[in-house]
Amino acid sequence: MAKPLLLGRKEIARIYNIAPTAVSDRWVPQGILSYEDAAIVSGKPFWPGGFVVDLALPPGSRGRQLDVGALEKLEHEQGAGVRPMKKGELPPLVGAKEYGELFGVTEVAVGQAVQRDTGMLPDADYVLSDSRVWLLSTVLEAAEATMAKSRRATWVLNSDVVEALREDRYEGPGSFISKRGKSASQQQP
Repeated sequence: MAKPLLLGRKEIARIYNIAPTAVSDRWVPQGILSYEDAAIVSGKPFWPGGFVVDLALPPGSRGRQLDVGALEKLEHEQGAGVRPMKKGELPPLVGAKEYGELFGVTEVAVGQAVQRDTGMLPDADYVLSDSRVWLLSTVLEAAEATMAKSRRATWVLNSDVVEALREDRYEGPGSFISKRGKSASQQQP
């Protein structure tokens, strides 16, 4: 399977020449984008590339104009070969929170393993909106090396989490967008 084009809010901002905050502050409230259309990885939304590209208005009209050069550069950087239209077309994705759940360690331990750069973890398939994202297949290919290099064998692959991610039924840490700021402190009815 060809690697899909995947975009977070910073990548969307880049190809539409807008501020990253415009994605969550304007595009989502106006209904241009919906979190329902995004894959949620480590609590952040990532949209399928074809879906985002199709949001462009015709050239010469006012509003959402796609920067084709920026899009081509982004596709090249990602090594993307397809532009999926729906989140259901995306392969299972793993961020630091899901990585921790897969191996029974904390998100902090995942971050430390990345920073140590000892080869314990594979290189991320994407860096989207400053977050590392791996394809589940990449994580599984490196699983034996990850477990072998873990201190005191603390990293152990959890097959239940693997299956939940494969079957798109994972509901653990990182599977939803966490409320931030003022809304996080308000009581839910």
